[in-house]
Amino acid sequence: MRRIYTLLTVLVLVALVFSGCGAKRPGANKSEEARMSSADQSVGEVQTTSNSTGTAKSSLESMDRKVIKNGNVQLEVKDLKHTANQIFTMIKEYGGYIQSSSTRNNERQIFSEIVVKVPSSRFEEFFGRLKQIDKLIYDSISTQDVTEEYIDNQARLKVLKAQEERLVALMDKAQKIEDLLKIENELSRIRNEIEQIHGRINFLDKATSFSTVNIGIKQPLVSHPAAGGIVDGIFYNLKDGWGAFFKLVVDTVQAIAWLSPFIILAAIIILIVKKNKKWGTFINFWKKDKK
Repeated sequence: MRRIYTLLTVLVLVALVFSGCGAKRPGANKSEEARMSSADQSVGEVQTTSNSTGTAKSSLESMDRKVIKNGNVQLEVKDLKHTANQIFTMIKEYGGYIQSSSTRNNERQIFSEIVVKVPSSRFEEFFGRLKQIDKLIYDSISTQDVTEEYIDNQARLKVLKAQEERLVALMDKAQKIEDLLKIENELSRIRNEIEQIHGRINFLDKATSFSTVNIGIKQPLVSHPAAGGIVDGIFYNLKDGWGAFFKLVVDTVQAIAWLSPFIILAAIIILIVKKNKKWGTFINFWKKDKK
C-alpha cells in the first residue's frame, strides 16, 4: 500500500510540475509577442522618418540649384569705342542687356564702365570670351547658393496661404465685431508677410536667372616711353612737366575767378576802414588846433 501511495504522490507532483511549465509558456509567449510588436512598431517609425527625410533630401537634390553669379573684368584697350561696340554685339548675341553704362576721361586715359546682365546658363561662356578681347588687367567671379533660402520661402508661403484660407473661413463665421476685428488684423499681418515672401522669391528668380558682369574698359591717352631712348624720355618729361604747369595755372585762374566776389567785397571793406581811420585822425588834429 505504501508503494501505491508513494507512486500516486510522485505522479501528482509530476503532473503539477508539467502544468506549471505549461502555464508559464503562454505568458512568456505573450510578453515576447508584445516586445516583438513594439520593436516592429519602432522600426516602422524609424523607417517612416528615414523615408520622409530621404524624400526631403531627394527633392532638394533633384531641384535645380539657385545660384547668384557675379563677375568683374578690367580691360586695357587701344580703341575704347571699337571695344565697346564689340561688347555690345556680344551682349545681344548671348541674350543679355545693359543695366548701366558710363564714361569719363582725363588727360591720361578714357575709362568706361558697363554693367551687363546675361543669362546664367551662358555666364561662363560670355565671361570667357570677354577676357580674350584685349589686355586683361583683372578678373574675378563670385557665387552665392540661395537654394535653401528659396525652398524655405516657398514652404513658408504655403503655410501662410493655408492660414489665410482659415482666417477667411473664420471671418464668415464671426458674429462679434471684436472677433471680426481681431481676425482682420491677423489676416492683414499674414497677407503682408505673403507679399514680402513673394517679393523675395521674385528677386531670387531674377537674380539667379540673369548674372551680373561689371566691365571696366581703360584706354590710355599718354604713353610713357618705357622702352624708348634718352631723347624720347627727355621730350616726354618736358611735355609732361609743362602740361602739369599749365594745368596748375588754369586751375589757379579758375579758383581766383570763383573767389573774385569775395575778394572785391574784402577790398571794399578794407578801403572803408582805412578812410574812417584818416577821417578820425583829421578831426582829432582840428580839435587840438582850436583849443
